[in-house]
Amino acid sequence: MELSGKIALVTGSSKGIGKAIALALASQGASVVVNYARDRNAAIETVNEITELGVSCFMVRAHLGEPAKIIEMFQKIDQHFGRLDILVNNAASGVQRPAVELEVKHWDWTLDINLRAPWLCAKEASKLMTNGGHIINISSLGARLTLPNYLAVGASKAGLETLTRYLAVELASRGIVVNAVAGGLVETGALTHFPNKEQMLADSRERTPSGRLVSPEDMAQVVSFLCTEAAEMIRGQVIVVDGGISLRGL
Repeated sequence: MELSGKIALVTGSSKGIGKAIALALASQGASVVVNYARDRNAAIETVNEITELGVSCFMVRAHLGEPAKIIEMFQKIDQHFGRLDILVNNAASGVQRPAVELEVKHWDWTLDINLRAPWLCAKEASKLMTNGGHIINISSLGARLTLPNYLAVGASKAGLETLTRYLAVELASRGIVVNAVAGGLVETGALTHFPNKEQMLADSRERTPSGRLVSPEDMAQVVSFLCTEAAEMIRGQVIVVDGGISLRGL
């Protein structure tokens, strides 16, 4: 297994894409830190599934909108493992409203979790990556395409892709490889917050050249690959996993 002996943190990994990524890394031999904010039962279920794969796993509750909680999370990882090899910045949130209906509190909430937190997590993780490592940021097509009710999240994801490029250059001398994976529409519980969910799903199924929606496992397999030595020379890139739908524009 290519990631045997590695230590990985996947933020927001109790369910959805984060859970799929955590399981994919564990299946390649990595020990995994499961981060969650609210759903303890889902986190426990994920931990159980990971330990059944024969690797070490523990969970840490931390709301990533609070910088102090981020620091505490990495302190716990340091105490438990003493190092970190992989960070996947997956946790995300946001308010789905048109630009003219967004309030400052909505903007701050979204960017604090989706952009400030990945920067702070990367900053703390780099201190534990004493022998190099990998950082993968999870983005979306909304970083480059305009989607309904998606301004705050889209802006945060565009910033996340810029952060990816800067970190890739600044951390390269320390042996840390940084990339991002941008997903198309993935049918997870997160879509319940979209007022036009059913229309989005129907349109995407019809327009995706691959003939199906992207699954959490599709995203996870690409993330897992980017954490291997085979992807060593991929730096600061945004890998799009969307079944080809972005090739058709809007």
